[in-house]
Amino acid sequence: MIPNRFTIIPNPLKTLKQIKYILLTATLVVLFFTAGSLRAQYTSVNKKALKWYRQAGDAYKLKENKKALQLLSHVIKKDPSFVEAWLLKADILTTTGEDEEAIKCYRRALSIDSAFFPPAWYFMGNLLLKAGNYTQASVAFQKFLSSEGITATLKAKAQQQLLWAKTGKKLTKNPVHINITKLNTAINTKDDEFVNYVSSNNRQLIFTRKTKRLHPENDEAAYREQFYQSTRPDTTWQQPVKMGLPWAENKNVGAMSLTADGKILYFTGCRWPDGFGRCDLYQSNLYNNTWQSPVNLGSTVNSTGWESQPFVSADGNYLLFASTRSGGYGGSDIWLSVKLNNNHWSPPVNLGDSINTAGNEMAPFLYADNKTLAFSSDGHPGMGKQDLFIARKNKAGIWSKAKNMGYPVNTRNSEINLIYSLDGKHAWFSSNRESEDYNIFEIPVYPDIKPEKTRFFKGKVVDTKTGKPLSAKIILTDKVTGRALSSRFSTDDDGFFLMVMEPRKSYAFNILSKGYLMLSDKLVPEKNLSDSINNTKTFRLTPIQHGGTFTLNNIYFETDSPELNARSFAELTKLIEFLNLNTAIKMEIRGFTDNTGGNNYNLTLSRQRAKAVFTYLTAHGISKNRLSFKGFGASQPVAGNNTNKGKAKNRRVELIVK
Repeated sequence: MIPNRFTIIPNPLKTLKQIKYILLTATLVVLFFTAGSLRAQYTSVNKKALKWYRQAGDAYKLKENKKALQLLSHVIKKDPSFVEAWLLKADILTTTGEDEEAIKCYRRALSIDSAFFPPAWYFMGNLLLKAGNYTQASVAFQKFLSSEGITATLKAKAQQQLLWAKTGKKLTKNPVHINITKLNTAINTKDDEFVNYVSSNNRQLIFTRKTKRLHPENDEAAYREQFYQSTRPDTTWQQPVKMGLPWAENKNVGAMSLTADGKILYFTGCRWPDGFGRCDLYQSNLYNNTWQSPVNLGSTVNSTGWESQPFVSADGNYLLFASTRSGGYGGSDIWLSVKLNNNHWSPPVNLGDSINTAGNEMAPFLYADNKTLAFSSDGHPGMGKQDLFIARKNKAGIWSKAKNMGYPVNTRNSEINLIYSLDGKHAWFSSNRESEDYNIFEIPVYPDIKPEKTRFFKGKVVDTKTGKPLSAKIILTDKVTGRALSSRFSTDDDGFFLMVMEPRKSYAFNILSKGYLMLSDKLVPEKNLSDSINNTKTFRLTPIQHGGTFTLNNIYFETDSPELNARSFAELTKLIEFLNLNTAIKMEIRGFTDNTGGNNYNLTLSRQRAKAVFTYLTAHGISKNRLSFKGFGASQPVAGNNTNKGKAKNRRVELIVK
């Protein structure tokens, strides 16, 4: 079974600890009874009861649980006050998963002599906690902790379980008042379903379905995980179909995440030939409606341990994932890599002890505001098993302490991953709350988990003459800092792109496509964009030809000076990229001013500003033979000079193909 963001795959080290702990539970009882038998200090003197009890113990050691329980029924009938028999029966019933009956047996043993075997309080408390009976679980753990002679290890464990019981009690007494909707039977089946991705218009769902292999080979996992996609033309999800990933047919894949535009896929591949560890992270790009052969993210991201459950942020700049690599806090931790200028990922950084614990943190989801983090954990106080938590990042980049998402989103069972819709109004998560199988549920986003408002920029790039979709690079730059915030690519099969924008910011916006003039524009989300994520703005690029012109709308000079302002450098970097993309063209740089000042002054200033751009380009590798410059002063206005806005438009730099 492949570890992924949609399946709880325990850390192997923690699994071993859990097995040891289960064995310890049984061993405590067995050792207790063994010691009792050696000392002949049973709580019963009935010979038949003692005989059957010993036979039951032997059957239990041989894992003949049914026989052992039958014998213990005879024992208890013969001597109802035989404490050891009730305790052994409780232990066997716990092993067979009959928790309610086990609790009854512990209660009976403790009612006979509550001080005879104090660990019974602890074992019963665990079962009550598992059942969601938080009040009685709290009482049981407190009784155990008041006992004498408890080891430090078991005391610490009991204190932690008591905290969980108190947390569960508090959460159930203060529920979140929301409607939880289980997706229809086209999506949820008797197999496990784990939500991965919902499209920007909430009409497409991609999820993982885990099915049991009928005849697994020796080297195959018992389960197989495959990606499915479904559409919702109205209010009902349609019958899903498998995603077309031909390269994944005979490989162990899982744990997928898609960029907001649905064009880049990150996933987990286990035991692949080029892997660095047991499970690695991979990337595949969608081109001409086909998912290309995946590429390993490399040894910077992947370690010799276990990397899984990747999530890529909506702007494509952050990659979060779960890992058991060294340097963590316990089982699996959540780590973060940042997209570098060379398009590679930075060395991962642990998110710290506000997020990670000695337990397992998994399935990270970062909302488009890049500040709201959802994840699952069994290490933070919760309702019993894996719970969903939320944390928020402040302006200093520090994560808040994780907060439980509350009941009934979380239950005594496992809730293991949650994703938001791009508009921040809906969320989907996977849970086994109704059965052993994991299903997908939908909820409205309520105030406690509401993210910050974010704007989305959905566009389409086409040829201005033919209307044909174009493959292009779209760059969004912060006008204040000059930092490129996001870079996206449209493809010639549809021309679409989707970008994330923070409200109350101004952006420089550029589109580059080989063979076409560069587009330079300005964007203010509140002014230029609709609130609806479903509205698409079309950008028409003009093919490069003699006489073709475009304006650099994000070039700034110092007042009455030809000196370039530092805010211009980002735009000039895009211009250099354009010229390097189209090496055959030659261009003239043209400077213009408004009508402030005399003609000679304006003519000189415009020429000097055009020359400043020329000098910058040639200093950064563009041949002088490809460029020329000229000033036109205020002779060719594009707007009236009677307003400041009009004057600003007239102060410009244009480029014309020669």
